[in-house]
Amino acid sequence: MAAEQQQAEPEAKGSRKKLIFIILGALLLVGGSIGGTLMIVGGGNETAESGAEEEVTASRDDPSYIDLKPAFTVNLAPEDPVGFLQISMQVLTFNDDVAAELEKHKPLIRNNLLVLFGQQKSAELRAPEGKERLQKSALETVQKVINEQGSGGEVDNVFFTSFVMQ
Repeated sequence: MAAEQQQAEPEAKGSRKKLIFIILGALLLVGGSIGGTLMIVGGGNETAESGAEEEVTASRDDPSYIDLKPAFTVNLAPEDPVGFLQISMQVLTFNDDVAAELEKHKPLIRNNLLVLFGQQKSAELRAPEGKERLQKSALETVQKVINEQGSGGEVDNVFFTSFVMQ
């Protein structure tokens, strides 16, 4: 009987060692797979911070179109056979602060654009290049108001949504 007990003790110790190695192996596999997944997917503080920065820039990428209603109607230069020009336009910005400033300073912007449009000659505006020059000048006029009266943020573009000469 003593021989049987001595033989049973080493077998029990061997099975305990096997069980410990199996548990350690399983823990290593689980830990390795979790670590690998976090590396691939992007876990940790660094990725959380860069994710927050991406969200901020993503929200700034939303365009704001500010409609400058009502349409601008001006008399053209007196020497032109065409009597008036009517333009509807919108201003594009990707900055919410600039969008608020455009709304705030809309009367000044409209005034400066009316002066600009009233100085035009119909012969120049008939060509596509003339319209492009006027669009560029309108953008510069709007940007100047934001620079002088607002934060100086960027006005990205202006669009003529209606352009009528008569």
